[in-house]
Amino acid sequence: MKKQKNFTTRKFCKKGDSVLRPHWYCDSVFTIPYDELYARGIRALIYDIDNTLAGYDDALPPPRTLELFDRLREKGFTVGLLSNNTHERLRGFNQHIQLPGFAPAGKPFTTTLTRLMRVMGATKRETALIGDQLFTDVWCGRRAGICAILVKPLTDKDVLWVRIKRRLERVVLKRIL
Repeated sequence: MKKQKNFTTRKFCKKGDSVLRPHWYCDSVFTIPYDELYARGIRALIYDIDNTLAGYDDALPPPRTLELFDRLREKGFTVGLLSNNTHERLRGFNQHIQLPGFAPAGKPFTTTLTRLMRVMGATKRETALIGDQLFTDVWCGRRAGICAILVKPLTDKDVLWVRIKRRLERVVLKRIL
């Protein structure tokens, strides 16, 4: 089996790039260059939950994620959650951190993303969507005209249809990264 290309920080993509090409790709939410995003005017960060912030089966955010959110708020970012999972999943994950968020989001459609941006008081120019899937997170962000950041999935555990999509994503990633 061919080894997958390492994820590293990438500069903003150019006009005319594929709608599936992320503006940035990083190993995890912990390696995103937040200072550089802030310097570029990004102030609102919207995160996917499953395999982006926590494993698919993790009911609550890990301590490292909570520390990240605290640091980001100290830097002046607003943070929100947008998940294609159920409302119950979002409510359980969010019960102690109380971030603005919506689920099920219907990504790659942008209606719920736009609604969350309104709740957060964020414009397109100052918002980034961060997730682990090309066909939902990146495509949604690109369709909405905001910064789309792809991170490597935290675990290999996914529901069946996501495992199938990941196979297709690997093919697309080889062509666009």
